[in-house]
Amino acid sequence: MSAAGWLALLVTWAIAVASPGPDFVAVLRSGAAYGRRDALLVGAGVVSGIACWILLAITGIGAVLAAHAGLYVVLRVVGAVVLLGYGLVILWHSRQAAGATAAPQEHVRRARSGLAAYRLGLATNLANPKALVFFGALLASLLPPSPDAALRLEVMVAMLSLAAAWFALTALATSSAVVVRAYDRARTAIDRVLGTVFVGLGATLLGHS
Repeated sequence: MSAAGWLALLVTWAIAVASPGPDFVAVLRSGAAYGRRDALLVGAGVVSGIACWILLAITGIGAVLAAHAGLYVVLRVVGAVVLLGYGLVILWHSRQAAGATAAPQEHVRRARSGLAAYRLGLATNLANPKALVFFGALLASLLPPSPDAALRLEVMVAMLSLAAAWFALTALATSSAVVVRAYDRARTAIDRVLGTVFVGLGATLLGHS
């Protein structure tokens, strides 16, 4: 692939991965509510999900799945349920926090296991099957018609490295003392907004299924 092709790929992907969405929101809340380690693990789960989508797209399997309307609808419904469920959980926790005396914040931030954090990131990313279409279109437009295995691997490594760097920076920034203090002061209101965002995303995805 030419230098211009690589530049177009990386710039387009950088804009896409940095755009606010469910993945970003999940990492943001995890960093503020549970701490740096938790946010990094959520980010790792997100990157793992991205790896799945890229692998499907780069091998052509994604195009096959997207072409089967019934299967695609099932994927969208499952994804919508995941996003709705996560949003409702956040809203439920915000309601409990509003109706009870606040627990020590350090205890709250250590309450979730590493595996749970990783699963959250993975599920949040895999919940949006529209990624199949995005990655399929992006790679089809920029890669040669029949890319060899080495080029496919290089593209996958480059895209995953960029995504990992972005979500690691997001985790570090959102778990900083300034952000954590701001979150602590307005935890209930922030959680209600973020929970509503996830519910809205899930409802939108479900409505378009």
